[in-house]
Amino acid sequence: MNYYSPAAQERVRDAAYDALENVLTGMFEPLNRHALAARWNQACEAMAKHLEGQDDGLE
Repeated sequence: MNYYSPAAQERVRDAAYDALENVLTGMFEPLNRHALAARWNQACEAMAKHLEGQDDGLE
């Protein structure tokens, strides 16, 4: 069920997009695999939170 206000949903979506952009930018920077994995995990968590905010509870 969706408990987030529209403003909170927008902030969560922006955080998810920023985290994904951080991962994509990191692919072109000289990062070690641990740093890239940390960025990837952060992006996955942010996207999961975004999708949870989009859940309308119908399934």
